[in-house]
Amino acid sequence: MKKNNSILFIPGWRTVLLAALALGATAPLTAAELQVRGLGWFGNRTAEQRLKLLLGNRADTALDANVLEDAAIVLVSTLTDDGYLTPGLTVEAVLTDGRTVSHPLDAQLEQPLPRPLTATAATLHIDRGRRFTLREISFTGLTVVTEKKARALFVSEGRLIPLASERIYSPGRLRRSLGNLTELLHQLGYADAVVTATVTQVDQATGQVHAKVVVQEGRQWLVHELQYVVAGGGEAPAGLADQRLGRPWNSFWRQDAATAIRRWYYTRGHPDVEFTLTPQNAVQPDGTVAVTVVARITPGPQVRVGAVRFTGNRYTREATLRRFIRSTPGDLLNPIRFNNSLTRISRLGVFRAVDLRYEPADGTTRDAVFALTEGRRQEVSLLAGYGSYEQLRGGLEWRHYNVFGRAQISSVKLVQSMKSSQGDFIYTVPELFGTPLDGSVRLFGLHRQEPSFVHEEYGTNVSLLWPVRRFRFALTTGYTFKHLRDTDNELATSATDQNQADVGSVDVGLVRDRRDNPLRPRRGYKVSLQNQWADPIFGGNVAYQQTILAGSYHTAWGDGRWIHLGLAHGVVTTFGASDDSALPVSVRFFPGGDGSIRGYPQGEAAPRADNGLFIGAKSYVLANVELEQALTSNWSVVVFADAVGTAARLADYPFAEKLYSVGLGLRYQTIIGPVRVEYGHNLNPRPLDPAGTLLISIGFPF
Repeated sequence: MKKNNSILFIPGWRTVLLAALALGATAPLTAAELQVRGLGWFGNRTAEQRLKLLLGNRADTALDANVLEDAAIVLVSTLTDDGYLTPGLTVEAVLTDGRTVSHPLDAQLEQPLPRPLTATAATLHIDRGRRFTLREISFTGLTVVTEKKARALFVSEGRLIPLASERIYSPGRLRRSLGNLTELLHQLGYADAVVTATVTQVDQATGQVHAKVVVQEGRQWLVHELQYVVAGGGEAPAGLADQRLGRPWNSFWRQDAATAIRRWYYTRGHPDVEFTLTPQNAVQPDGTVAVTVVARITPGPQVRVGAVRFTGNRYTREATLRRFIRSTPGDLLNPIRFNNSLTRISRLGVFRAVDLRYEPADGTTRDAVFALTEGRRQEVSLLAGYGSYEQLRGGLEWRHYNVFGRAQISSVKLVQSMKSSQGDFIYTVPELFGTPLDGSVRLFGLHRQEPSFVHEEYGTNVSLLWPVRRFRFALTTGYTFKHLRDTDNELATSATDQNQADVGSVDVGLVRDRRDNPLRPRRGYKVSLQNQWADPIFGGNVAYQQTILAGSYHTAWGDGRWIHLGLAHGVVTTFGASDDSALPVSVRFFPGGDGSIRGYPQGEAAPRADNGLFIGAKSYVLANVELEQALTSNWSVVVFADAVGTAARLADYPFAEKLYSVGLGLRYQTIIGPVRVEYGHNLNPRPLDPAGTLLISIGFPF
């Protein structure tokens, strides 16, 4: 077959890439029609598109035998890796003379297509056959890793609904799992570990496979000593071994030690330092292997900084970029400093690529050259979502990058839902004045139909984001001036509520997020504090202090089960005025909805007056407890309990009334978070409260 040296990488198609390497992408897929049948509607379309990407789609007039055979091999290889070990495939081709011919093929091409063959259209009919799964896998010789942990490298467990797609067997998948187990043992210090597998039984009728994994762990290697041999008798690093002895000898140890050695020499102006780490082993009486690591180091010359130059910054001002450089000509060349500058420039968000090189490559004085590739200047995004209260919502966001060539960003966002209209303009200045601070100015407007009133607000906000990386939290400070207007007030406090107000406030926010995934948290925690201090001295005509403290915690509980805990507390005070002072309606709290107590619709867990009308709360405490059980890799079921305590008066702080809900939910994981369908049942509803509420939303609740 004629070979083509160009190979396109298709994410997730390992076998496609292997097939292309083995056979070569042959004569390009022509403008003639190539179809796939037998994989279902979606599977057929996906396979066709991938074949076009892999084989090409140039303006030829026909398909030849080489193209059809390569397409067949790609499909069969992919099916094999997906557990279909005995697929059948038939090529049905429409020849240039109008005749239709049919030929069976297999992965080994034992019966290749007849030649010459030229077709104007072809259909690949696939019979996937039986899917093979690992029914049982046993381990022998495994002592330092639990069988449960080892088995998880071969099959997915802990799901209530076991799917064949989570226990797939193929020779390639088995080899990869063996490699993962071997690497795990190596990281624990068992450098001589060998893992092999034997397929003990294959049921062709059911596709069930039994396999036996044999583990030879060997001895554990532990680092006993770190020695230095420095070329030319130069100074050796000090203090690097203190925290590294007694640990397993593995790739992580080598990377950590290598990074520490480089950093030590970089800070002393030796960017060309070279070294090797060689283990010397001795068996100890306790059966372990004591490793003496010998670091042979060639420091190289001491180098100083020449000039700092930038290339590729067509639209970006050089003065903006120089704010991020912390080295000047004549300083010792410390690559760490320049790498930090590289990172800060990359974080500006206006460059598609940022590279750093030194010129000349050798010598005692070198220029640092930043090669920049500027990214998009403008971007338009469509927005969409759904919530039980606001229902459908959609919008448009336009972003303008690198405004005035200063790496600044402006954005306009317009969002419309069944209940609200919202517009925002945000102007962001990253790395303000060359500091780690990000500054922003926001103009906003909102019109929203709340359950018991119509809320309008518009105004402006100026804020600073202070990343406190040492403690891994972000601090936000700012000033807000806004006009509030609340109409159609159906609250019990409508006679005394302040329906219009100008609010000038100082805002402070603090966030520490240590969750493993903000869209689908499984482990970790998040804590946040938001405070708004409004007073006439800031330009408004009302005085209040609103504080909201929230936290969440997530942890695993067995296989495929997780516990999620949430706690939030909010309070509005009126220091300097009486407890009965009029407040803007929207400043009070109205619990209820998909992110609050889920037995109540949006805002309807707020306190009620004697006549049944709602009263906004001045204080609330909200607690959420969830137990999530995975059904499959994407589907899960949730059992939850929510509780909220509210107080309409500060005299009843922290709460005077308590409401409880329990419920059940179903979730489907997507790239933008879980799609949630949840029903909450109220345990102690008030006379006008619903017995329960069905909620549909997107995103994690807390």
